[in-house]
Amino acid sequence: MRSSTSTERLVVPLLLAALVAGCTIGDAGNAAPSSSPVPSVAGISPAAPAAASRPASAGPSGGAVAAKPGSWQAAFARALAEVDGAASVAVAGDRTVVIGSEPVAAWSTSKVPLAMAVLGRAPTVTANIRAAIVESDNAAAEAIWASLGTPQQAGAAVQQVLRANGDATTVVQTTRVRPQYTAFGQTLWANGDAAAFAARVPCSPQGRAVLDLMRGVAGNQRWGVHGLAGAKSVGVKGGWGPGADGGYLVRQLAVIETGRGYTGAMLTVRPNDGSLASGRAALTRLASVFAQHLAALPVRHC
Repeated sequence: MRSSTSTERLVVPLLLAALVAGCTIGDAGNAAPSSSPVPSVAGISPAAPAAASRPASAGPSGGAVAAKPGSWQAAFARALAEVDGAASVAVAGDRTVVIGSEPVAAWSTSKVPLAMAVLGRAPTVTANIRAAIVESDNAAAEAIWASLGTPQQAGAAVQQVLRANGDATTVVQTTRVRPQYTAFGQTLWANGDAAAFAARVPCSPQGRAVLDLMRGVAGNQRWGVHGLAGAKSVGVKGGWGPGADGGYLVRQLAVIETGRGYTGAMLTVRPNDGSLASGRAALTRLASVFAQHLAALPVRHC
Protein backbone atom coordinates (compact mmCIF):
# COMPACT_ATOMS: atom_id res chain seq x y z
CA MET A 1 0.00 0.00 0.00
CA ARG A 2 1.33 3.42 -1.00
CA SER A 3 0.24 6.51 0.92
CA SER A 4 -3.57 6.53 0.96
CA THR A 5 -3.92 4.46 -2.19
CA SER A 6 -3.98 0.73 -2.71
CA THR A 7 -2.27 -1.40 -5.30
CA GLU A 8 -3.78 -4.46 -6.95
CA ARG A 9 -1.96 -7.03 -9.03
CA LEU A 10 -4.22 -9.01 -11.31
CA VAL A 11 -3.62 -12.67 -12.03
CA VAL A 12 -2.96 -12.90 -15.78
CA PRO A 13 -1.29 -15.92 -17.51
CA LEU A 14 1.33 -13.93 -19.42
CA LEU A 15 4.96 -14.96 -19.92
CA LEU A 16 6.45 -11.71 -18.59
CA ALA A 17 9.85 -13.24 -17.88
CA ALA A 18 10.77 -12.46 -21.48
CA LEU A 19 10.52 -8.77 -20.69
CA VAL A 20 13.59 -9.04 -18.48
CA ALA A 21 15.55 -12.02 -19.73
CA GLY A 22 16.09 -10.86 -23.30
CA CYS A 23 16.22 -7.08 -22.92
CA THR A 24 19.04 -4.62 -23.03
CA ILE A 25 18.69 -1.83 -20.53
CA GLY A 26 19.13 1.80 -21.43
CA ASP A 27 18.19 4.36 -24.02
CA ALA A 28 18.31 3.35 -27.65
CA GLY A 29 18.48 6.77 -29.23
CA ASN A 30 21.49 8.32 -30.93
CA ALA A 31 24.22 7.11 -28.58
CA ALA A 32 27.40 5.95 -30.30
CA PRO A 33 28.03 2.19 -30.55
CA SER A 34 30.29 0.68 -27.94
CA SER A 35 32.65 -2.29 -27.99
CA SER A 36 32.29 -2.82 -24.23
CA PRO A 37 31.10 -6.30 -23.22
CA VAL A 38 27.48 -6.88 -22.32
CA PRO A 39 26.88 -7.45 -18.55
CA SER A 40 26.38 -11.09 -17.69
CA VAL A 41 22.84 -10.40 -16.46
CA ALA A 42 21.06 -8.20 -18.99
CA GLY A 43 18.31 -6.01 -17.58
CA ILE A 44 19.52 -6.09 -13.96
CA SER A 45 21.34 -3.09 -12.56
CA PRO A 46 23.93 -3.83 -9.87
CA ALA A 47 23.08 -0.50 -8.25
CA ALA A 48 19.41 -1.32 -7.86
CA PRO A 49 18.98 -4.81 -6.38
CA ALA A 50 15.91 -3.77 -4.40
CA ALA A 51 14.06 -2.72 -7.53
CA ALA A 52 14.98 -5.95 -9.26
CA SER A 53 13.98 -8.30 -6.48
CA ARG A 54 11.06 -6.71 -4.69
CA PRO A 55 7.84 -8.80 -4.51
CA ALA A 56 4.91 -8.26 -6.82
CA SER A 57 2.34 -5.66 -5.82
CA ALA A 58 -0.59 -7.07 -3.95
CA GLY A 59 -4.17 -6.10 -3.27
CA PRO A 60 -5.37 -4.50 -0.03
CA SER A 61 -5.54 -7.90 1.66
CA GLY A 62 -1.98 -8.75 0.65
CA GLY A 63 -2.84 -11.25 -2.10
CA ALA A 64 -3.29 -11.15 -5.84
CA VAL A 65 -6.63 -9.88 -7.14
CA ALA A 66 -8.58 -11.76 -9.82
CA ALA A 67 -10.33 -9.68 -12.47
CA LYS A 68 -14.11 -9.86 -12.48
CA PRO A 69 -15.63 -10.94 -15.82
CA GLY A 70 -16.87 -7.93 -17.75
CA SER A 71 -14.72 -5.46 -15.83
CA TRP A 72 -12.22 -3.07 -17.37
CA GLN A 73 -9.47 -5.10 -15.71
CA ALA A 74 -10.69 -8.22 -17.50
CA ALA A 75 -10.79 -6.29 -20.79
CA PHE A 76 -7.14 -5.34 -20.37
CA ALA A 77 -6.23 -8.92 -19.46
CA ARG A 78 -7.88 -10.20 -22.65
CA ALA A 79 -6.18 -7.55 -24.79
CA LEU A 80 -2.77 -8.26 -23.28
CA ALA A 81 -3.19 -11.99 -23.84
CA GLU A 82 -3.84 -11.32 -27.53
CA VAL A 83 -0.53 -9.49 -28.00
CA ASP A 84 2.00 -11.51 -29.99
CA GLY A 85 4.67 -11.17 -27.32
CA ALA A 86 5.01 -10.28 -23.66
CA ALA A 87 2.86 -7.33 -22.62
CA SER A 88 1.76 -5.62 -19.44
CA VAL A 89 0.04 -2.47 -18.22
CA ALA A 90 -0.60 -0.53 -15.03
CA VAL A 91 -3.30 2.07 -14.46
CA ALA A 92 -3.30 4.45 -11.48
CA GLY A 93 -5.44 7.09 -9.84
CA ASP A 94 -6.81 6.78 -6.32
CA ARG A 95 -5.49 3.21 -6.56
CA THR A 96 -3.04 1.37 -8.79
CA VAL A 97 -3.96 -1.72 -10.78
CA VAL A 98 -1.08 -3.74 -12.23
CA ILE A 99 -1.73 -6.36 -14.88
CA GLY A 100 1.24 -8.58 -15.62
CA SER A 101 4.05 -6.21 -14.60
CA GLU A 102 7.75 -6.80 -14.02
CA PRO A 103 10.40 -4.13 -13.42
CA VAL A 104 12.24 -3.49 -16.70
CA ALA A 105 14.36 -0.65 -18.07
CA ALA A 106 12.71 2.76 -18.06
CA TRP A 107 14.57 3.90 -21.16
CA SER A 108 13.38 7.31 -22.35
CA THR A 109 10.31 7.33 -20.11
CA SER A 110 12.84 8.28 -17.40
CA LYS A 111 13.22 11.67 -19.08
CA VAL A 112 9.96 12.81 -17.45
CA PRO A 113 11.19 12.75 -13.81
CA LEU A 114 14.59 13.95 -15.06
CA ALA A 115 13.05 17.06 -16.63
CA MET A 116 10.95 17.64 -13.51
CA ALA A 117 14.10 17.50 -11.36
CA VAL A 118 15.71 20.30 -13.36
CA LEU A 119 12.54 22.39 -13.42
CA GLY A 120 12.34 22.08 -9.64
CA ARG A 121 15.58 24.06 -9.47
CA ALA A 122 14.96 26.56 -12.26
CA PRO A 123 11.34 26.81 -13.50
CA THR A 124 12.18 27.59 -17.12
CA VAL A 125 11.56 25.18 -19.98
CA THR A 126 14.87 25.23 -21.83
CA ALA A 127 15.61 24.01 -25.33
CA ASN A 128 17.19 20.88 -23.86
CA ILE A 129 14.13 20.09 -21.76
CA ARG A 130 11.86 20.57 -24.74
CA ALA A 131 14.02 18.41 -27.00
CA ALA A 132 14.36 15.66 -24.39
CA ILE A 133 10.59 15.30 -24.00
CA VAL A 134 9.15 16.30 -27.39
CA GLU A 135 11.82 14.72 -29.61
CA SER A 136 13.16 12.20 -27.05
CA ASP A 137 16.61 13.58 -27.80
CA ASN A 138 19.31 11.73 -25.87
CA ALA A 139 22.00 14.40 -26.13
CA ALA A 140 19.62 16.96 -24.64
CA ALA A 141 18.70 14.60 -21.82
CA GLU A 142 22.37 13.93 -21.10
CA ALA A 143 22.97 17.67 -20.83
CA ILE A 144 20.09 17.95 -18.34
CA TRP A 145 21.49 15.06 -16.32
CA ALA A 146 24.96 16.65 -16.23
CA SER A 147 23.48 19.96 -15.04
CA LEU A 148 22.31 18.24 -11.85
CA GLY A 149 25.89 17.54 -10.72
CA THR A 150 27.74 14.25 -10.41
CA PRO A 151 25.93 11.09 -11.50
CA GLN A 152 25.21 10.35 -7.84
CA GLN A 153 23.83 13.87 -7.28
CA ALA A 154 21.76 13.69 -10.44
CA GLY A 155 20.39 10.28 -9.48
CA ALA A 156 19.45 11.55 -6.02
CA ALA A 157 17.65 14.56 -7.54
CA VAL A 158 15.62 12.42 -9.93
CA GLN A 159 14.88 9.89 -7.20
CA GLN A 160 13.61 12.69 -4.97
CA VAL A 161 11.12 13.58 -7.71
CA LEU A 162 9.93 9.97 -7.82
CA ARG A 163 9.51 9.84 -4.04
CA ALA A 164 7.55 13.10 -4.01
CA ASN A 165 5.21 11.75 -6.68
CA GLY A 166 4.05 8.36 -5.46
CA ASP A 167 6.98 6.07 -6.33
CA ALA A 168 8.44 4.85 -3.05
CA THR A 169 10.67 2.06 -4.35
CA THR A 170 12.44 2.79 -7.65
CA VAL A 171 16.21 3.26 -7.42
CA VAL A 172 17.59 5.59 -10.10
CA GLN A 173 20.56 4.11 -11.91
CA THR A 174 23.69 6.29 -11.87
CA THR A 175 26.14 3.95 -13.61
CA ARG A 176 26.29 3.16 -17.32
CA VAL A 177 26.03 -0.60 -16.96
CA ARG A 178 26.06 -0.69 -20.76
CA PRO A 179 28.22 2.27 -21.75
CA GLN A 180 26.40 3.04 -25.00
CA TYR A 181 23.21 3.86 -23.08
CA THR A 182 22.35 6.58 -20.58
CA ALA A 183 22.63 5.73 -16.90
CA PHE A 184 19.16 7.05 -16.03
CA GLY A 185 17.63 5.12 -18.94
CA GLN A 186 18.91 1.92 -17.35
CA THR A 187 16.79 2.47 -14.26
CA LEU A 188 14.47 -0.46 -13.57
CA TRP A 189 10.96 0.99 -13.41
CA ALA A 190 8.01 -1.30 -12.67
CA ASN A 191 4.72 -0.49 -14.38
CA GLY A 192 2.86 0.11 -11.11
CA ASP A 193 5.44 2.53 -9.76
CA ALA A 194 5.53 4.39 -13.06
CA ALA A 195 1.73 4.64 -13.35
CA ALA A 196 1.41 5.91 -9.77
CA PHE A 197 4.02 8.55 -10.59
CA ALA A 198 2.26 9.54 -13.83
CA ALA A 199 -1.04 10.11 -12.02
CA ARG A 200 0.69 12.75 -9.88
CA VAL A 201 2.59 14.54 -12.66
CA PRO A 202 -0.17 17.20 -13.08
CA CYS A 203 -0.03 18.06 -9.37
CA SER A 204 3.13 20.19 -9.31
CA PRO A 205 4.27 23.23 -11.34
CA GLN A 206 7.23 21.34 -12.81
CA GLY A 207 5.03 18.34 -13.57
CA ARG A 208 2.49 20.49 -15.37
CA ALA A 209 5.25 22.08 -17.46
CA VAL A 210 6.53 18.66 -18.54
CA LEU A 211 2.99 17.39 -19.14
CA ASP A 212 2.39 20.27 -21.52
CA LEU A 213 5.38 19.07 -23.54
CA MET A 214 4.16 15.46 -23.38
CA ARG A 215 0.90 16.58 -24.98
CA GLY A 216 2.80 17.82 -28.02
CA VAL A 217 5.33 15.07 -28.69
CA ALA A 218 6.81 14.59 -32.14
CA GLY A 219 5.80 11.87 -34.58
CA ASN A 220 8.26 9.35 -33.18
CA GLN A 221 6.06 9.11 -30.06
CA ARG A 222 2.56 9.42 -31.51
CA TRP A 223 1.36 5.90 -30.85
CA GLY A 224 -0.17 3.97 -27.96
CA VAL A 225 -2.71 6.14 -26.13
CA HIS A 226 -1.56 9.35 -27.86
CA GLY A 227 -4.67 11.07 -29.22
CA LEU A 228 -6.94 8.79 -27.17
CA ALA A 229 -10.58 9.16 -28.19
CA GLY A 230 -12.81 10.50 -25.44
CA ALA A 231 -10.04 12.00 -23.33
CA LYS A 232 -9.83 15.70 -22.53
CA SER A 233 -6.07 15.57 -23.09
CA VAL A 234 -3.30 12.98 -23.15
CA GLY A 235 0.41 13.43 -22.51
CA VAL A 236 2.81 10.61 -23.42
CA LYS A 237 6.50 9.79 -23.27
CA GLY A 238 7.80 6.78 -25.13
CA GLY A 239 10.82 4.63 -24.38
CA TRP A 240 12.24 1.91 -26.64
CA GLY A 241 15.40 0.07 -27.58
CA PRO A 242 16.88 -3.24 -28.70
CA GLY A 243 17.72 -6.00 -26.28
CA ALA A 244 20.92 -8.04 -26.31
CA ASP A 245 19.24 -10.28 -28.88
CA GLY A 246 18.27 -7.31 -31.06
CA GLY A 247 14.56 -7.49 -30.16
CA TYR A 248 12.87 -4.28 -29.05
CA LEU A 249 11.24 -3.50 -25.73
CA VAL A 250 8.71 -0.67 -26.12
CA ARG A 251 7.18 1.36 -23.27
CA GLN A 252 4.88 4.34 -22.93
CA LEU A 253 4.26 6.53 -19.87
CA ALA A 254 0.94 8.38 -20.10
CA VAL A 255 -1.14 10.97 -18.25
CA ILE A 256 -4.78 10.82 -19.33
CA GLU A 257 -7.09 13.70 -18.39
CA THR A 258 -10.87 13.30 -18.42
CA GLY A 259 -13.70 15.21 -16.80
CA ARG A 260 -13.31 12.89 -13.81
CA GLY A 261 -9.65 13.61 -13.10
CA TYR A 262 -6.22 12.26 -14.05
CA THR A 263 -5.26 8.67 -14.78
CA GLY A 264 -1.62 7.57 -14.96
CA ALA A 265 -0.54 4.61 -17.05
CA MET A 266 2.52 2.65 -18.12
CA LEU A 267 2.29 0.25 -21.04
CA THR A 268 5.04 -2.25 -21.86
CA VAL A 269 5.48 -4.79 -24.66
CA ARG A 270 8.21 -6.93 -26.14
CA PRO A 271 6.86 -8.31 -29.43
CA ASN A 272 7.86 -11.79 -30.47
CA ASP A 273 9.21 -10.56 -33.81
CA GLY A 274 11.42 -8.07 -31.94
CA SER A 275 10.49 -5.10 -34.13
CA LEU A 276 9.89 -1.56 -32.93
CA ALA A 277 6.96 -1.23 -35.35
CA SER A 278 5.21 -4.27 -33.87
CA GLY A 279 5.75 -2.95 -30.35
CA ARG A 280 4.25 0.43 -31.16
CA ALA A 281 1.34 -1.21 -32.99
CA ALA A 282 0.60 -3.47 -30.02
CA LEU A 283 0.48 -0.53 -27.62
CA THR A 284 -1.76 1.37 -30.02
CA ARG A 285 -4.20 -1.55 -30.06
CA LEU A 286 -4.32 -1.44 -26.26
CA ALA A 287 -5.53 2.16 -26.56
CA SER A 288 -8.95 0.86 -27.59
CA VAL A 289 -9.37 -0.66 -24.13
CA PHE A 290 -8.60 2.71 -22.54
CA ALA A 291 -11.10 4.41 -24.85
CA GLN A 292 -13.87 1.91 -24.08
CA HIS A 293 -13.42 2.11 -20.31
CA LEU A 294 -12.46 5.74 -19.60
CA ALA A 295 -15.47 6.20 -17.33
CA ALA A 296 -14.36 3.32 -15.07
CA LEU A 297 -10.60 3.83 -14.80
CA PRO A 298 -9.22 5.04 -11.46
CA VAL A 299 -8.54 8.78 -11.34
CA ARG A 300 -6.71 11.19 -9.10
CA HIS A 301 -7.38 14.83 -8.23
CA CYS A 302 -4.62 17.27 -7.38
